Amino acid sequence: MRWNAGLAALAAAWGLVAVLAGAVSVDAGPLAFLRLALAALTLGAVALFTTGVRRLAPGPHLLTLVALGIVQAAHWWLFFETVKRGSVALAVLTFYTAPIFLAVLAPLFLPERLSNVALGALVPGGIGIALVALAGEDGHAFGWVALACGLGSALTFAVLLVLSKRLLHAQVPPLTVAFWDCLVGTLAISPALLFAGTVLPADAGEWAAVLVLGIGLTGLSTLAYASLLRHTTAQAAGILTFLEPVSAVVLAWAFLGQPLSAQALLGGVLVLLAGIAVVALEPAEQPVSEAVAAVGSAAEP
Repeated sequence: MRWNAGLAALAAAWGLVAVLAGAVSVDAGPLAFLRLALAALTLGAVALFTTGVRRLAPGPHLLTLVALGIVQAAHWWLFFETVKRGSVALAVLTFYTAPIFLAVLAPLFLPERLSNVALGALVPGGIGIALVALAGEDGHAFGWVALACGLGSALTFAVLLVLSKRLLHAQVPPLTVAFWDCLVGTLAISPALLFAGTVLPADAGEWAAVLVLGIGLTGLSTLAYASLLRHTTAQAAGILTFLEPVSAVVLAWAFLGQPLSAQALLGGVLVLLAGIAVVALEPAEQPVSEAVAAVGSAAEP
């Protein structure tokens, strides 16, 4: 219960991510770079003053950690592009097709069985995404590039979660997973700086938003998420994060003035119901903390 409550609280806090991204004038690529760079520095400092930097050594898991960081960079770039090209609402609602992707990918790469419910959830989920995309804001439909970026952010998040679970199954410390995730992500997204128009925040307020994104909502929250993920399944983790879109849409309405039409709201409900069905109608799988003994390093490629 406490692990689920922790993930739920973390997900609610993540609602601020899209809101802060929408309030900052920095382009998507540089914003992802700044966020991940600040997170890597934060996690390095945490290691320095707690377990020691030697605990960050990747050992035999370097390739998986590098892959994790590359996927992380792609995920945040796609997510921020969705915010910039569409809206906070489009970003969070399309992103929450991730549990459907997880239900398909998890049984292939983790000790979790294939969910027929998840395959059926693709129907209402797809209809919901279409409704959100065609509704847009102020009567204008969102562009298909924005929609594709939103779906891409969901798919890369699903891959990110699967890779993280494989590393945790192999008993890699959460701090090591989080640090390499952010460090490699920083390096992978850095070429975007060469092609971006706006690279740095415009004023003190935007710098404050970027610092909150990097230190609190990426560095420390990535560590917290990796720690909590050891005690729950991939599908359970996916469904608990459904608190984020609710939080984000409310905060976007309150601070950014981004209302949702009735059509978009209906589409969002369908997307949420599709993801909820994946877990609600399927038995819970074995938690990671119990599966480690059975899986061990065999889960590592």
